[in-house]
Amino acid sequence: MSKKSESIDYSIAAVSKLTGASCHAIRVWERRYGFPIPYRSESGHRRFSHEQVLALQEIARQVQAGRPIGELIAAYRVGQPPLAKEDLPSETPREKTEGIGRLVDFLINGDLVAGDALYEGLTADLGPVEILNTVIGPAWIEAGERWFRRQSAVYQERIVSQFLQRKLEVMIERLGREPESGKPSRTIVVGTVQGDRHLGGVLMLSLFLKHAGWRVMNLGVDLPIREYQDAIKHWRPDALALSFVLSRNIKKRFLELLQIRGLPIFAGGRSILNYQALARRHGLIPIPGAIGQAGPQLLQEYEMWARANKLGSKS
Repeated sequence: MSKKSESIDYSIAAVSKLTGASCHAIRVWERRYGFPIPYRSESGHRRFSHEQVLALQEIARQVQAGRPIGELIAAYRVGQPPLAKEDLPSETPREKTEGIGRLVDFLINGDLVAGDALYEGLTADLGPVEILNTVIGPAWIEAGERWFRRQSAVYQERIVSQFLQRKLEVMIERLGREPESGKPSRTIVVGTVQGDRHLGGVLMLSLFLKHAGWRVMNLGVDLPIREYQDAIKHWRPDALALSFVLSRNIKKRFLELLQIRGLPIFAGGRSILNYQALARRHGLIPIPGAIGQAGPQLLQEYEMWARANKLGSKS
């Protein structure tokens, strides 16, 4: 791609968050296999198209399933895209991308009525998980990208976040306190650690897990580890999931989490992409990537942990 396309573009950090592949891995794939080839911004930074992100999401998923990266990229480059036909959205990538862009445009310009109407159109006939993966997640990242590129101010990024947060809270409330199937299969405590006030990932994971039939105890943001320790002693949940958007004091928080025993502790969020090995050394289970991958990965990792610890299934 020689110049900027008409569709929304993404930084390598955003691509990493959306796909679960580290920035280092994406650079290695570019150098070694010739994909993805980004264009460069005026400041020399890599920029990726929405179409490249879609391909990378599926490539990264199949790499995690054990397929060789060289084989996947070679197939893609000769015209065999890794996206299965049934996985493609009803809209073309460009149509969906432009819809997300217009949504963010309305919101940062303060036109909440138009933004709400467009959101309803984009999410019509979609289930909660589809809304997470195709509307809310991409819109949240696009708002952050615009702020990073200095195309919008902090207050504008904040109005987008608040809008999306309210939508998540409504969907969570609609799911009710108990799943339709009856008693929840598992209970999980979720939140962020002291100093981290980013609620988006916590809400998205809460919605995903409630939709999967779990009871979710959402403790919100900026909470000391000792409070999670007390909550676990009192409620005896099956798991703990924490979001680490900021890397500040992350090693200290990992050390504090060593005090909690007897259940799996999942660590997600943007910072975990660069601290997966350290998290594992502290007994945590890293869940990198976007919610479309992190949620299913958490469920899979939990079942593996349960089998290793000889726990029976409650489902």
